[in-house]
Amino acid sequence: MVSTHWLKKAELFEALEESHLNALLSRSTVESFPEGKIIFREGEEATHLYVLIQGVVDLTVKAQEPIDFMTSKVQKEGAVFGIPCMIPPFRYNVTARCFQTSKVLRIEADHIKKKMEEDPKMGMEIMKKLASIYFNRLNELRLGVSNLFKIFPLKTP
Repeated sequence: MVSTHWLKKAELFEALEESHLNALLSRSTVESFPEGKIIFREGEEATHLYVLIQGVVDLTVKAQEPIDFMTSKVQKEGAVFGIPCMIPPFRYNVTARCFQTSKVLRIEADHIKKKMEEDPKMGMEIMKKLASIYFNRLNELRLGVSNLFKIFPLKTP
């Protein structure tokens, strides 16, 4: 079982009060997945938010080739993924696959959104952190692409 003390250390929920954390935990489950297991697929309806307890989860996007393009790894305890469950059109924009056996906290998105509507302060704190997480991940992706171009420079005629 996950405690409110642990959840408060998660990147998305650190600013929340204990009552908010208890409310979120009331509609959550801890799930374990073996290496290689897909937690959700890109394009599926986003119904849950996930918080990594242990393990490593790869987040990939579909490429035109028969392979997936890895955008990031979730490997830090308390890191969240499945964020599109909070943002319209509520579809996962990546596929989450366990790189190794992983344990996650799975929280119902509708419950989170309902609690955010009931308590606008809670909603504002969560949305500020969501924006920050997205911004940081975008910057990491940009840095990765920039480094890739340094390794394989574009040749212009």
